[in-house]
Amino acid sequence: MNKKLSRRDFLKLAGVTSTGLALSACGVKGTELPTTTLVPPTETIIPTESPAPTSTATPKPPAPTSTPTPKPPETLREYADALGIEIGGSTAIGYFQNWAPEPDKMKQFFLQNFNLFGNAWDELLNPYNPFRPSKATFDFSMMDLYADFLQRNKLKGQILLVWGNKANSPEWLLKGNFNENELLDYLENHIGAVMSRYKGRIQEYSVVNEILGTPWDKQNSFWYDHLNKNLDWVRKCFEWAYQADPNAILLLNDFGIEMPGTRIYYDDRNTFIYNLIRGMKDSGVPINGVGFQLHEYGLDFYPETRIPELMGMFEKNIRKYQSLGEDVYVTEFDLRLGGLDGAKDAKFALQGKVYGSILDTCLSAGVKSFTLFNLIDRLSWLESPENPPNSGKDADPCAWDDNYQPKPAYFAMMDVMKKHYAQKVR
Repeated sequence: MNKKLSRRDFLKLAGVTSTGLALSACGVKGTELPTTTLVPPTETIIPTESPAPTSTATPKPPAPTSTPTPKPPETLREYADALGIEIGGSTAIGYFQNWAPEPDKMKQFFLQNFNLFGNAWDELLNPYNPFRPSKATFDFSMMDLYADFLQRNKLKGQILLVWGNKANSPEWLLKGNFNENELLDYLENHIGAVMSRYKGRIQEYSVVNEILGTPWDKQNSFWYDHLNKNLDWVRKCFEWAYQADPNAILLLNDFGIEMPGTRIYYDDRNTFIYNLIRGMKDSGVPINGVGFQLHEYGLDFYPETRIPELMGMFEKNIRKYQSLGEDVYVTEFDLRLGGLDGAKDAKFALQGKVYGSILDTCLSAGVKSFTLFNLIDRLSWLESPENPPNSGKDADPCAWDDNYQPKPAYFAMMDVMKKHYAQKVR
């Protein structure tokens, strides 16, 4: 089925013991005879035969058994497992259900390539899915399908908890006229209920996502606008999350903070997030890392001579967050090609260089989790013209085309994986 899905359609799919034996030898004492004048017969002495000598030769040890050479990885997922990293795919659990157009094909594709499942659209505080049909009720049906799928297929899971963007909040929340204490009670209940239910089954949470909303719409944030600006509520969200599941990975996830020199990077936003995390670390708030969404534009990497400079700034920014003792997780990477001139093959070639360069930079800097967003081109949120700029049918942001066929971006990632694997085993 090659129907292009709008964002709304997309969102709706939703022991041995040894014993020794001792032998004892007994001697018989001779009887004494009386004296006689008879001449005794001559005694014939029969020589005693000496026993055959016992061989003392040491037996030869068995021939050593050769250790079989391990089979080298072949798929993206096998390389990730061999390297001890996460390679994630972010999509909706609905695509794996019988009501979806091609569930078996999607499942085979996903399990071959990914060891982490980022649940993109069936998640929480989403107006397109009735996870919270009201303040007092939950509908866990889709999330239960997701958690079960993770366990059956030995995948790690990563979801969002609190989305700062107003556009991704349910109507009852936006129009509820709740005071601050009511909103805080709601957040505590929400985080506790979700994380307690999936404790040990979902491993990673973006506790707060896009805290400031979108930079181009100052009226787009919800929680930041309605709760105290000293951000105590953000700290509380992480504390509540830790109380619910102390073993979970807790992230602060955002975009516009990742790669200086690109059009979706905002220095003030990066500074805000960095200072927030530093303050949380200094005050002992339980936080494990920062999520870099990494939605990028092909235009920023043209001409390709720009790539080394951009990778240098990107690596420097990764290490800045790591200096706080935080891990960096890439949570939503894609690269839209809209706006680029030239033939499709040339665009795909550039895209491949960027995919490979970004993954190589991340692995070289010690990033242990790298997630691709939406998987194949025709299922990407960027294929819809509702998500400008440079979106639509020519966005082609993924490493696989509309029909699950690998593009140069996929082969570039495989080359990077092979390189790092060779460095590990040599």
